[in-house]
Amino acid sequence: MATAAAFTTTEAAALLDLPERQIRKEFEHGLLSSKTKPRLSFPVLVYLLILKQIGLDLGVADRKRILKAVRNALAHGAQPEEVPLTTVLTLQIGTVVRDVESKVKAFEDWKGRLVTTPEILGGEPVFPKSRLAVRHVGALSERGETVKHILEDYPYLTAMDVEYARTFARAYPRAGRPREPRQAATR
Repeated sequence: MATAAAFTTTEAAALLDLPERQIRKEFEHGLLSSKTKPRLSFPVLVYLLILKQIGLDLGVADRKRILKAVRNALAHGAQPEEVPLTTVLTLQIGTVVRDVESKVKAFEDWKGRLVTTPEILGGEPVFPKSRLAVRHVGALSERGETVKHILEDYPYLTAMDVEYARTFARAYPRAGRPREPRQAATR
């Protein structure tokens, strides 16, 4: 189990396809400890995916109960299939745990393929054997370009490259101030 990894709110939002503000709400409600640089553990990712899959607007007390149950279940090292919340309600977390594990592992393995050297685009992550920036492909996908169209333009990419480039672009937004549009020179 990938329990040692710690994720930023941006990474977690991208991996689980959640709005980042939803994760930040968990900090605001005191469910997650607020530090200057919040990091989310693997059990928290499982908890967030459970909330997404439940699809109900639960109160803070109920969310605390779910988070505590998930943390306790995963703290013992064994991968439980279900976690009792009450005598009536049991969470089936086995599939959620495996889903989060596979997402994290697949994304980390894919990221390991990327090339980052100062000589190529100033250190911007690019695809192997190319000068194609990962964030560029992610931005194309975010703007609505279809995978088919992107693959036609860049045949050396795979559908997984396009999918993970979008996740990468969401998880690691470009640092610094946004670029301002160029203005025409005045005469």
